[in-house]
Amino acid sequence: MKRSTQRILTTHCGRLPDPSIIDAFREARASGDEAHAAELLRAGVGEMLKAQADCGVDVLGDGEFYKLGFRDAEYYSSRWSGITPVALEPGQPSWFGQFSPEMLDSRFTRFFAFADEHGMFPETGGRRVMPTGTRVTITEPLKYRGQGSIRKELELVRQAFEAAGVDRTEAFYPQLAPGWLGHFVFNAYYSNAEEYWYALAETWRGEYEAVVDAGFILQLDDPALADKFYMFNPPLSIEDYRKDAALRVEATNHALRNIPEDRVRYHVCWGSWHFPHTTDIPFQHIVDLLLKVKAQAYSIEASNVRHMADYRVWEDVKLPEGKILIPGVVGHATSNLVESPEVIADRLVQYAKLVGRENLMAGTDCGLGGRCHPDVAWAKLRALSEGAALATQRLWR
Repeated sequence: MKRSTQRILTTHCGRLPDPSIIDAFREARASGDEAHAAELLRAGVGEMLKAQADCGVDVLGDGEFYKLGFRDAEYYSSRWSGITPVALEPGQPSWFGQFSPEMLDSRFTRFFAFADEHGMFPETGGRRVMPTGTRVTITEPLKYRGQGSIRKELELVRQAFEAAGVDRTEAFYPQLAPGWLGHFVFNAYYSNAEEYWYALAETWRGEYEAVVDAGFILQLDDPALADKFYMFNPPLSIEDYRKDAALRVEATNHALRNIPEDRVRYHVCWGSWHFPHTTDIPFQHIVDLLLKVKAQAYSIEASNVRHMADYRVWEDVKLPEGKILIPGVVGHATSNLVESPEVIADRLVQYAKLVGRENLMAGTDCGLGGRCHPDVAWAKLRALSEGAALATQRLWR
């Protein structure tokens, strides 16, 4: 994996604003016109690659515009057998965090009513958070059957990189970690938590290995390491939560056992939704669990006001030898405000003093696509590159 040996490199977390072909792509996929959909997917990825390069981003991703939603049963059924959309009983959540304690906090009653009406990200057009009458549930032994689907996707993305003249050796391809899968895939078959988490990990392992076999760096998206803490209802103590999270980390490493660490980066955040986040678990309580994941690079949320001071954790915790830290120095939480290059540079210099400039890469808190206005998202990525250049001037005088 590239290191910042001569300057601070830049990257992001995956999801980017939709390309210009998005409506045509969705129409082609909905109509079953696979050939046209494939052509549009390649064109869309090519557009994303050019846009990132124009913003000065060094380590690129595919933009993720073509991937089905987390709660989409079709997505999981294309990869697994053994799951069923099960009708909800009254008061039952369709995903793990739907009735978290903060959502039921009387201080925020009007806020969450507004969120239900306008969606979690009103800046992107007021998309509603639509209720669903079912939830994806494991009802039989999970079996992986996604080899064809993931290989087809990866081949189309590979072709787009090749057509754009972009070396994919350093490009990253995001995938859901077992802990994140658990937000949306419920268990009605396995007898205990360990069996459940290891089943998720083992039967999604084919996705991870296919990504690396195709020549990409695997990015494991795992907001659950941090955000699941505030979703338990009733809440867990920090001690009990750490036990739950440690099991998920063990299962994750089980799924990564055949992949070299230098082909894996691991992303953690506290949930991208524009909520108060008053019950986020402090970073110092999970940083050791983060560092146990068999990855070379760790992408963490760091720029929003709940977590801007998390850099102090690295005053007491040493980043292991050979690892790379990718703190988010721009983020979606500032909505329509674009961070100044000077602020971004200050943040990067703070981290460089603690973990070493060569072990640092500039990143984003989360995917910017769909979480802030597209014009703002691209401006944030340009500011990211400008801020990294300023930090480079200070760190390599």
